[in-house]
Amino acid sequence: MNVLMKDRTPLVIAAEINTIRHQTGKILLAGAIEIGRRLKEAKDLLPHGEWGKWLEDSVNYSQSRAEKLMRVFDAYGTQQPASLDTGAQAQALSNLNYSQAFILLGVPEEERAQFIAEIDVESMSTRELQKAVNDRNQAVKERDQAFQKKADLQKAMDDQVSKITQLTTERDNLKTKAEELRKSQAEIETKAGNLRLELSSIKQSTSYEVVQRMSKNLTAAHIKASANKIAFLYESLDRTFKELTWELSEFAAKDPDTYETYKNKVIDFLARGFKEKM
Repeated sequence: MNVLMKDRTPLVIAAEINTIRHQTGKILLAGAIEIGRRLKEAKDLLPHGEWGKWLEDSVNYSQSRAEKLMRVFDAYGTQQPASLDTGAQAQALSNLNYSQAFILLGVPEEERAQFIAEIDVESMSTRELQKAVNDRNQAVKERDQAFQKKADLQKAMDDQVSKITQLTTERDNLKTKAEELRKSQAEIETKAGNLRLELSSIKQSTSYEVVQRMSKNLTAAHIKASANKIAFLYESLDRTFKELTWELSEFAAKDPDTYETYKNKVIDFLARGFKEKM
């Protein structure tokens, strides 16, 4: 007897305690599943509004306690080893105790068996298992946030590409209009040249007054052509400047640093342009 007592060490006693505690937890889990099953049955039979009173009067459960037990039944009560993917996963689920089973409710049902198969649940303390579930959920959250951020960035890039395409089209349209204006200007200048030739001819065959009148008409035509050109260029510049300032204001909230850079460039460009050209 003394020999047997000497063989019992604190390590052996701790192992026995942990084994008993785990077996007790499995018994609690089995009992919780069966209680959850019957709670769901009773809830389906009771008239609307009498569930809470029945719990208090008949089984002395709070609604939160009852909901917890029914969740345990929903998660584990209908799972049999034959329905699982692998024998290892079935064994892992069957070896769970109550505390482990409830903690694992934090993992989605469709991923729970795989999660259990990837970790050594039986060797984990309740705190370690809770940490593993929390770490898993945090990793999933960060992954989903990364995917969402990538999608948002892709959408922002697509929007920028669309705007660039639109600006490119508008630039090409302005180039076309400018080319048309140059052709129109060339035609006007040709007509003006012809008028000058006619004026020269008229000067030789008409009075000075007639020549002066025709000269004024020629000058007026030239001024009108120049005014038309200036009006077109001003309208183009005004429209472009409005579009530029609108785009900058839209970009200010998205990227303040880039906004400040291009705002300063625009101000410098306008100041330098007026100083050098006007």
